Amino acid sequence: MFVLLNIENLPDDLQNLPANTTHKLTFKVVYTLHDVPDSFTGIVFENAAGELKLEHFNAPKGNRRKIITLKNKLAPGAFEQIEQYLFAKSRGDSIRYPQQLKTLSLRGTRTMGG
Repeated sequence: MFVLLNIENLPDDLQNLPANTTHKLTFKVVYTLHDVPDSFTGIVFENAAGELKLEHFNAPKGNRRKIITLKNKLAPGAFEQIEQYLFAKSRGDSIRYPQQLKTLSLRGTRTMGG
């Protein structure tokens, strides 16, 4: 089971902001995955078309593979739910914690939290 514990506000990171965009939120997502604590960092920005977008950077390492690995462990649509929480946070909406999301089965076992 993936449990979103918190989305922390970090100091604005304008260095990683793509060109022609507006910064909305620099964040740290704190979660547990199968009861193992972890986190990732990134920014939410608005592009020229007014759409909110997400960029991961995992400061200070810049390890984007962590996000790919996380997406591969989550059930279809679960990472999109995390994005929606981040977009809501960037708009100033309040979010209730913890939030539980489904994960994929581990090597033939049933889906956790199913």
